[in-house]
Amino acid sequence: MTSRFAAVRAVCRRWLALYVPVAALLLGASTLAGYLLGSAVPLEALPTAEQAGSNPFMPAELTTVNIAVNNLVAMFVMLLGAVSLGIVTVLALVLNGLLIGAVVGLAVQQVEPTVVAALIVPHGVIEIPALLIVAAVGLRFARLTVRYLRGLEDELVTERDFREAGWLVAVAAAMILVAAYVEATITLEIAERVAGRELANV
Repeated sequence: MTSRFAAVRAVCRRWLALYVPVAALLLGASTLAGYLLGSAVPLEALPTAEQAGSNPFMPAELTTVNIAVNNLVAMFVMLLGAVSLGIVTVLALVLNGLLIGAVVGLAVQQVEPTVVAALIVPHGVIEIPALLIVAAVGLRFARLTVRYLRGLEDELVTERDFREAGWLVAVAAAMILVAAYVEATITLEIAERVAGRELANV
């Protein structure tokens, strides 16, 4: 058990200790920028319930499957940083952050901030760490590639790298599935309890 715990710590140190904070900083900064942009949009410019059928957090069909597929696609896009020197991973983090921030900025003009938080936190505490783990994998592979091209590494990637990255991606994918289930079945119920009303047509 001790050796297994030590192995897990070693994997986290190699893959997560540096790269997750970098990914979180990129996501957080772009989310803030997106929020400022979304908050600047006047309420009158937003679609009405009759036009859109829902508020920014309420897509036409909210199911575990379509949420999971959407987030798994986002996850694998972030992995493309492994073959693009990290460029795709960085772009994906920035674009996702801008989107999240803009949606929150729009949503707080329609519902209370506590309700917006209730629409994000239940699944976000699982989904966002999963995306950060995958982003970390993409960024570390990018760094390994740069080091290899500079002659600082004898091998581009090792069998251990592939094995550890595979486990991390599998864990992240499982977290994405759990988050999708929570978002589809629990998040809205929690938000409606916080709001004290139905939110489908806010």
